[in-house]
Amino acid sequence: MKKWWILLVIFATWIGLGRVLLRPRHAQAALDGQPLRAPARIVSMAPNLTEILFSLGLDESMVGVTQDSDYPPAATQKPTVGTFWQPNIEAVIARKPDLVVALRFEQQRSLTERLTRMGYNCLTLDITTVADLFDAIPAVAAAAGKPQQAERVVENMRAKMASIANASRGRDKVRVLWVVQRDPLRVAGRSTFINEMIELAGGENAIGPTIHVYPPIGGEQVIASAPQVIIEPAMTGGDLQEQYAQAASYWGRYVTVPAVADRRIYVIDGDLVSRLSPRLGDGIEVIAKCLRPDLFGE
Repeated sequence: MKKWWILLVIFATWIGLGRVLLRPRHAQAALDGQPLRAPARIVSMAPNLTEILFSLGLDESMVGVTQDSDYPPAATQKPTVGTFWQPNIEAVIARKPDLVVALRFEQQRSLTERLTRMGYNCLTLDITTVADLFDAIPAVAAAAGKPQQAERVVENMRAKMASIANASRGRDKVRVLWVVQRDPLRVAGRSTFINEMIELAGGENAIGPTIHVYPPIGGEQVIASAPQVIIEPAMTGGDLQEQYAQAASYWGRYVTVPAVADRRIYVIDGDLVSRLSPRLGDGIEVIAKCLRPDLFGE
């Protein structure tokens, strides 16, 4: 499966479900309601942070993003400062940022600690759950001096999620097997934001409680879980129909599984559902269409 999902598995396993905000000088002042000044030059260190900044109307202030920041399309025109997993501190410094927004895991935390010691202002966030995302958007907006924009973004997201929930209310939950990769077979467990998205779309995870966040499973577990729907995020690039054909061929061996018998195997846009970003509602809607095509369309 795509590189982003492999990194996501490693990242989620390492970081767990922490929700702590690290707030150095500029960010702390901003979050207390009195920003020192609105930063004119912002660097984003993760694709979902880039999406948050764009949604807040800060695209003109963004002077650096990671190489894997590919949405919205305008993000690909920004100077790059390394990758999500391997940030380049020299490239960050070269952009002369007033604010660096990063995620709280080892490589990026090391980066922001070094930058803070050098006098740069950094906002470091944990965004591993849906609740974290709703905390992070106003935190970024406050640090950037745009708190009002956060209210608009959050309201739009909540409205879309509420619409999906209302349409599904009173219906039986659909059992979903969410496949991260096929070789070896690994799925999303219940301690993941993917599990949250499944539930928000009106489904339930076919996999019960597991030790691993993204557990490896065997054929017996697939059969025992009896999923009604199987969802795979698409790999980067390539034809979705071809990837669906490959998925259908792979799952064809499990003829007794309801999702296979009913031909309810779906390959969907991986980027849309692999990032906790303002596109959360769109991702949930795509999942809802897989679960209830009678309500939401194919």
